[in-house]
Amino acid sequence: MSRAARSVQRYWAEQFDLMRRLVPAVRAREPESIHDLRAAGRRLKATVRIFRPLLRPRLAERLLLELDWYNAVLGRARDAEVVHEHMAELLSGHPGAQPLLDDLAAERERLAGKADAMLATDRVDQLDDLVEELTFKPWRRALRRGGRDPSRRQILRRVRWAERRVGLVWREIPAHEEDRREWEHRLRRRAKAARYAAEAVASAKHAADGKAERYAHVADVLGIVQDSVVVELVLAGRSDDLAVTAIAEQRRRSQEAERQLADAVEQALPASLR
Repeated sequence: MSRAARSVQRYWAEQFDLMRRLVPAVRAREPESIHDLRAAGRRLKATVRIFRPLLRPRLAERLLLELDWYNAVLGRARDAEVVHEHMAELLSGHPGAQPLLDDLAAERERLAGKADAMLATDRVDQLDDLVEELTFKPWRRALRRGGRDPSRRQILRRVRWAERRVGLVWREIPAHEEDRREWEHRLRRRAKAARYAAEAVASAKHAADGKAERYAHVADVLGIVQDSVVVELVLAGRSDDLAVTAIAEQRRRSQEAERQLADAVEQALPASLR
Protein backbone atom coordinates (compact mmCIF):
# COMPACT_ATOMS: atom_id res chain seq x y z
CA MET A 1 0.00 0.00 0.00
CA SER A 2 1.27 3.48 -0.83
CA ARG A 3 2.06 5.87 2.01
CA ALA A 4 -0.59 8.21 0.64
CA ALA A 5 -3.31 5.54 0.85
CA ARG A 6 -2.21 4.65 4.39
CA SER A 7 -2.32 8.32 5.34
CA VAL A 8 -5.91 8.63 4.14
CA GLN A 9 -6.99 5.54 6.07
CA ARG A 10 -5.31 6.86 9.23
CA TYR A 11 -7.16 10.13 8.76
CA TRP A 12 -10.46 8.27 8.61
CA ALA A 13 -9.49 6.28 11.71
CA GLU A 14 -8.85 9.55 13.57
CA GLN A 15 -12.31 10.87 12.69
CA PHE A 16 -13.87 7.55 13.72
CA ASP A 17 -12.11 7.78 17.08
CA LEU A 18 -13.53 11.27 17.58
CA MET A 19 -17.03 10.06 16.70
CA ARG A 20 -16.87 7.49 19.48
CA ARG A 21 -15.06 9.54 22.12
CA LEU A 22 -17.10 12.72 21.83
CA VAL A 23 -20.56 11.27 22.42
CA PRO A 24 -20.31 11.45 26.26
CA ALA A 25 -18.89 14.97 25.96
CA VAL A 26 -21.88 16.07 23.85
CA ARG A 27 -24.30 14.62 26.40
CA ALA A 28 -22.43 16.44 29.19
CA ARG A 29 -22.59 19.70 27.15
CA GLU A 30 -18.84 20.10 27.26
CA PRO A 31 -17.71 23.23 25.38
CA GLU A 32 -16.96 22.67 21.69
CA SER A 33 -17.99 19.00 21.82
CA ILE A 34 -20.82 19.40 19.28
CA HIS A 35 -18.50 21.46 17.09
CA ASP A 36 -15.78 18.81 17.21
CA LEU A 37 -18.19 15.95 16.53
CA ARG A 38 -19.76 17.81 13.63
CA ALA A 39 -16.30 18.56 12.24
CA ALA A 40 -15.41 14.85 12.31
CA GLY A 41 -18.57 14.04 10.36
CA ARG A 42 -17.88 16.77 7.83
CA ARG A 43 -14.30 15.63 7.30
CA LEU A 44 -15.51 12.12 6.68
CA LYS A 45 -18.21 13.15 4.23
CA ALA A 46 -15.93 15.53 2.31
CA THR A 47 -13.09 13.02 1.96
CA VAL A 48 -15.39 10.15 1.04
CA ARG A 49 -16.68 12.36 -1.79
CA ILE A 50 -13.15 13.32 -2.84
CA PHE A 51 -11.79 9.77 -2.92
CA ARG A 52 -15.05 8.16 -4.06
CA PRO A 53 -13.75 6.96 -7.46
CA LEU A 54 -11.21 4.84 -5.55
CA LEU A 55 -13.64 3.49 -2.94
CA ARG A 56 -15.94 0.48 -2.90
CA PRO A 57 -19.05 1.92 -4.56
CA ARG A 58 -21.69 0.54 -2.21
CA LEU A 59 -19.73 1.55 0.89
CA ALA A 60 -19.23 5.10 -0.39
CA GLU A 61 -22.90 5.44 -1.35
CA ARG A 62 -24.15 4.30 2.06
CA LEU A 63 -21.66 6.46 3.92
CA LEU A 64 -22.62 9.61 2.05
CA LEU A 65 -26.32 8.99 2.68
CA GLU A 66 -25.87 8.34 6.41
CA LEU A 67 -23.38 11.15 6.93
CA ASP A 68 -25.81 13.58 5.29
CA TRP A 69 -28.35 12.72 7.98
CA TYR A 70 -25.83 12.67 10.85
CA ASN A 71 -24.23 15.97 9.87
CA ALA A 72 -27.58 17.69 9.35
CA VAL A 73 -28.73 16.99 12.91
CA LEU A 74 -25.40 18.01 14.42
CA GLY A 75 -25.24 21.00 12.09
CA ARG A 76 -28.53 22.41 13.36
CA ALA A 77 -27.38 21.98 16.97
CA ARG A 78 -24.02 23.60 16.27
CA ASP A 79 -25.57 26.48 14.32
CA ALA A 80 -27.79 27.25 17.31
CA GLU A 81 -24.72 27.31 19.55
CA VAL A 82 -22.91 29.66 17.21
CA VAL A 83 -25.87 32.02 16.91
CA HIS A 84 -26.20 32.25 20.70
CA GLU A 85 -22.46 32.76 21.23
CA HIS A 86 -22.24 35.30 18.46
CA MET A 87 -25.22 37.33 19.58
CA ALA A 88 -24.05 37.26 23.21
CA GLU A 89 -20.76 38.79 22.08
CA LEU A 90 -22.31 41.37 19.75
CA LEU A 91 -24.89 42.47 22.33
CA SER A 92 -22.73 42.31 25.44
CA GLY A 93 -23.71 45.13 27.79
CA HIS A 94 -26.70 46.29 25.75
CA PRO A 95 -29.85 46.83 27.80
CA GLY A 96 -32.78 44.74 26.71
CA ALA A 97 -30.66 42.00 25.15
CA GLN A 98 -31.36 39.31 27.74
CA PRO A 99 -34.82 38.18 26.51
CA LEU A 100 -33.44 37.58 23.02
CA LEU A 101 -30.41 35.74 24.41
CA ASP A 102 -32.68 33.61 26.62
CA ASP A 103 -34.75 32.62 23.58
CA LEU A 104 -31.61 31.72 21.65
CA ALA A 105 -30.29 29.68 24.59
CA ALA A 106 -33.57 27.74 24.77
CA GLU A 107 -33.35 26.95 21.05
CA ARG A 108 -29.73 25.89 21.46
CA GLU A 109 -30.71 23.43 24.20
CA ARG A 110 -33.68 22.10 22.23
CA LEU A 111 -31.50 21.25 19.23
CA ALA A 112 -28.74 19.84 21.43
CA GLY A 113 -31.39 17.51 22.86
CA LYS A 114 -32.24 16.36 19.34
CA ALA A 115 -28.55 15.60 18.79
CA ASP A 116 -28.53 13.57 22.02
CA ALA A 117 -31.52 11.57 20.82
CA MET A 118 -29.91 10.92 17.44
CA LEU A 119 -26.68 9.69 19.00
CA ALA A 120 -28.62 7.07 20.97
CA THR A 121 -30.21 5.47 17.88
CA ASP A 122 -29.38 2.18 16.22
CA ARG A 123 -28.85 4.13 13.02
CA VAL A 124 -25.78 5.80 14.52
CA ASP A 125 -24.47 2.38 15.58
CA GLN A 126 -24.85 1.25 11.97
CA LEU A 127 -23.04 4.38 10.78
CA ASP A 128 -20.20 3.58 13.18
CA ASP A 129 -19.94 0.14 11.58
CA LEU A 130 -19.70 1.69 8.12
CA VAL A 131 -17.00 4.15 9.20
CA GLU A 132 -15.03 1.36 10.85
CA GLU A 133 -15.25 -0.57 7.58
CA LEU A 134 -13.96 2.52 5.78
CA THR A 135 -10.88 2.63 8.01
CA PHE A 136 -9.95 -0.99 7.32
CA LYS A 137 -11.22 -1.99 3.88
CA PRO A 138 -12.15 1.06 1.79
CA TRP A 139 -10.70 0.53 -1.68
CA ARG A 140 -12.30 -0.86 -4.82
CA ARG A 141 -11.74 -4.54 -5.43
CA ALA A 142 -10.11 -3.84 -8.81
CA LEU A 143 -7.43 -1.79 -7.02
CA ARG A 144 -6.78 -4.54 -4.49
CA ARG A 145 -6.06 -7.36 -6.94
CA GLY A 146 -2.61 -8.68 -6.38
CA GLY A 147 -2.45 -6.91 -3.02
CA ARG A 148 -2.44 -3.43 -4.56
CA ASP A 149 -4.26 -0.39 -3.21
CA PRO A 150 -4.41 3.10 -4.72
CA SER A 151 -1.05 4.45 -5.74
CA ARG A 152 0.35 7.74 -4.51
CA ARG A 153 -0.40 9.21 -7.90
CA GLN A 154 -4.06 8.14 -7.78
CA ILE A 155 -4.52 9.57 -4.27
CA LEU A 156 -2.84 12.88 -5.06
CA ARG A 157 -4.82 13.23 -8.27
CA ARG A 158 -7.98 13.31 -6.14
CA VAL A 159 -6.45 15.93 -3.84
CA ARG A 160 -5.70 18.01 -6.91
CA TRP A 161 -9.30 17.53 -8.07
CA ALA A 162 -10.51 19.06 -4.80
CA GLU A 163 -8.23 22.04 -5.34
CA ARG A 164 -9.40 22.49 -8.93
CA ARG A 165 -12.95 22.78 -7.64
CA VAL A 166 -11.90 25.73 -5.49
CA GLY A 167 -10.32 27.38 -8.51
CA LEU A 168 -13.42 26.84 -10.65
CA VAL A 169 -15.65 28.62 -8.13
CA TRP A 170 -13.09 31.37 -7.57
CA ARG A 171 -13.04 32.20 -11.28
CA GLU A 172 -16.85 32.52 -11.29
CA ILE A 173 -16.91 35.75 -9.27
CA PRO A 174 -20.51 36.94 -9.74
CA ALA A 175 -21.25 40.09 -11.65
CA HIS A 176 -24.25 40.95 -9.48
CA GLU A 177 -24.15 41.54 -5.74
CA GLU A 178 -27.33 39.54 -5.15
CA ASP A 179 -25.51 36.39 -6.34
CA ARG A 180 -22.44 36.95 -4.18
CA ARG A 181 -23.63 35.29 -0.96
CA GLU A 182 -24.42 31.99 -2.70
CA TRP A 183 -21.04 32.14 -4.47
CA GLU A 184 -19.23 32.77 -1.19
CA HIS A 185 -21.05 29.85 0.41
CA ARG A 186 -19.95 27.48 -2.39
CA LEU A 187 -16.39 28.80 -2.24
CA ARG A 188 -16.26 28.20 1.50
CA ARG A 189 -17.51 24.62 1.18
CA ARG A 190 -14.96 23.81 -1.50
CA ALA A 191 -12.13 25.45 0.46
CA LYS A 192 -13.04 23.27 3.42
CA ALA A 193 -13.03 20.16 1.23
CA ALA A 194 -9.59 21.05 -0.16
CA ARG A 195 -8.38 21.56 3.39
CA TYR A 196 -9.59 18.12 4.46
CA ALA A 197 -8.04 16.49 1.38
CA ALA A 198 -4.67 18.06 2.24
CA GLU A 199 -5.02 16.98 5.87
CA ALA A 200 -5.76 13.42 4.78
CA VAL A 201 -2.43 13.08 2.94
CA ALA A 202 -0.36 15.19 5.33
CA SER A 203 1.68 12.28 6.68
CA ALA A 204 2.67 11.24 3.14
CA LYS A 205 3.11 14.53 1.28
CA HIS A 206 5.59 17.25 2.13
CA ALA A 207 4.01 20.67 2.80
CA ALA A 208 0.44 19.34 2.86
CA ASP A 209 -0.02 20.70 6.39
CA GLY A 210 0.77 24.22 5.19
CA LYS A 211 -1.66 23.84 2.29
CA ALA A 212 -4.39 22.69 4.68
CA GLU A 213 -3.79 25.75 6.89
CA ARG A 214 -4.09 28.11 3.93
CA TYR A 215 -7.38 26.61 2.81
CA ALA A 216 -8.58 26.75 6.42
CA HIS A 217 -7.82 30.47 6.40
CA VAL A 218 -9.94 30.96 3.27
CA ALA A 219 -12.82 29.13 4.96
CA ASP A 220 -12.41 31.18 8.15
CA VAL A 221 -12.51 34.47 6.24
CA LEU A 222 -15.68 33.37 4.47
CA GLY A 223 -17.09 32.18 7.80
CA ILE A 224 -17.04 35.77 9.05
CA VAL A 225 -19.02 36.78 5.97
CA GLN A 226 -21.49 33.96 6.59
CA ASP A 227 -21.92 35.14 10.20
CA SER A 228 -23.31 38.40 8.84
CA VAL A 229 -25.97 36.49 6.92
CA VAL A 230 -26.90 34.50 10.04
CA VAL A 231 -27.16 37.59 12.25
CA GLU A 232 -29.45 39.30 9.75
CA LEU A 233 -31.67 36.21 9.53
CA VAL A 234 -31.93 35.96 13.32
CA LEU A 235 -32.83 39.62 13.63
CA ALA A 236 -35.06 39.81 10.55
CA GLY A 237 -38.07 42.01 11.12
CA ARG A 238 -36.58 43.84 14.10
CA SER A 239 -35.85 47.55 13.82
CA ASP A 240 -34.97 48.35 17.43
CA ASP A 241 -31.60 49.75 18.48
CA LEU A 242 -30.47 46.29 19.58
CA ALA A 243 -30.92 44.82 16.10
CA VAL A 244 -29.49 47.85 14.32
CA THR A 245 -26.35 47.77 16.50
CA ALA A 246 -25.74 44.03 16.03
CA ILE A 247 -26.31 44.10 12.26
CA ALA A 248 -24.09 47.15 11.78
CA GLU A 249 -21.20 45.60 13.72
CA GLN A 250 -21.46 42.29 11.87
CA ARG A 251 -21.57 44.04 8.49
CA ARG A 252 -18.42 45.91 9.43
CA ARG A 253 -16.66 42.62 10.22
CA SER A 254 -17.99 41.06 7.03
CA GLN A 255 -16.67 43.90 4.89
CA GLU A 256 -13.25 43.64 6.52
CA ALA A 257 -13.20 39.89 5.84
CA GLU A 258 -14.15 40.38 2.20
CA ARG A 259 -11.18 42.70 1.78
CA GLN A 260 -8.92 39.82 2.89
CA LEU A 261 -10.50 37.19 0.63
CA ALA A 262 -8.53 37.66 -2.58
CA ASP A 263 -5.21 37.51 -0.75
CA ALA A 264 -6.27 34.41 1.21
CA VAL A 265 -7.30 32.58 -1.97
CA GLU A 266 -4.12 33.61 -3.76
CA GLN A 267 -2.04 32.20 -0.91
CA ALA A 268 -3.93 28.89 -0.94
CA LEU A 269 -4.52 28.10 -4.61
CA PRO A 270 -1.63 27.09 -6.88
CA ALA A 271 -1.07 29.73 -9.58
CA SER A 272 -2.17 27.33 -12.31
CA LEU A 273 -5.64 27.00 -10.74
CA ARG A 274 -6.46 30.65 -10.09
